[in-house]
Amino acid sequence: MRTVLCVDPDESARAETAELLRTEAPDLRVLRAASLADAVGELNDEDVDCVVTEYELPDGTGLELAARARDVRPDIGCVLYTATDRAALDTDETTETVTEYVAKDAANAGETLWNLVDFTSAFRPQTPYPLPQDEEDRLDALDAYDVDGAALQTDVERITDLAAQYLDVPMASVNMIREHSQQFLVCHGADWTPTPREDSICTYAIVEDGDVTVIEDVKADPRFEHNESLDDMNIRSYVGADLTTPDGLTIGTLCAYDEEPRTFTDGDREYLSTLADVTVNVLDLHLEVAQLREDRAEDHSDERDVREAAEGDGGPT
Repeated sequence: MRTVLCVDPDESARAETAELLRTEAPDLRVLRAASLADAVGELNDEDVDCVVTEYELPDGTGLELAARARDVRPDIGCVLYTATDRAALDTDETTETVTEYVAKDAANAGETLWNLVDFTSAFRPQTPYPLPQDEEDRLDALDAYDVDGAALQTDVERITDLAAQYLDVPMASVNMIREHSQQFLVCHGADWTPTPREDSICTYAIVEDGDVTVIEDVKADPRFEHNESLDDMNIRSYVGADLTTPDGLTIGTLCAYDEEPRTFTDGDREYLSTLADVTVNVLDLHLEVAQLREDRAEDHSDERDVREAAEGDGGPT
């Protein structure tokens, strides 16, 4: 039986999160804590597989808790399930402790939370996988994008449709490569949940030379011939193009898959690479729009503060 620790200073929010998890997994053992100190006590006394925590705690932050949790159990899963906007998180803390993030008000937040808890609580690092030399910078770049936005996912979904149609394959997806997991931003022809990074072909693709990786038969590749996750997903052949930011950081891949071994032409590779560039442009456009909205909201707030101050001084109303 897996055990999850829910940490939130708000009693009703704590209960709601616990109930959400039990709805998805009735046999899940859920512990609760209201503060960092209480949570550390539970971690010392109980065998916890995953911590789900709010960011703002009465005696610290959720990222501080994640660091303390990994002092007790280095391979523990940690998910920040919070009402605090990602931009408001302490940058230094985020750099030191990479933790999965789910905004409470995001679309499908409950489903996303459970998917992350499910794989992090079951995942134990056994097989080492290659890391890019710029791994820390790459993760920081990925964190800057709001990949949970419904509008973004709708725009990117069309790209996977085009990839599947052109390459004549049943499945395609846009994948984000996080610290320990592969997250499927959108999928065509499949409904996949996050997978451990060590089971992902893309983990290897982002460290290979060139921006497109082809594996004509995964069963003929010693890295993947016994990969049960790929078997479950009916992936027998693979082509993936890197999603590389303007700063040269690869944050994920645009991939197409077939259920049978097959080849991919130079034209296939070029087309997928072009679509990958388009995907990054869409990500950057949504990021710029979000930043403009944030700047405009701050400007309006400043104008309101000036106006209220003038009214308080007896100025014109």
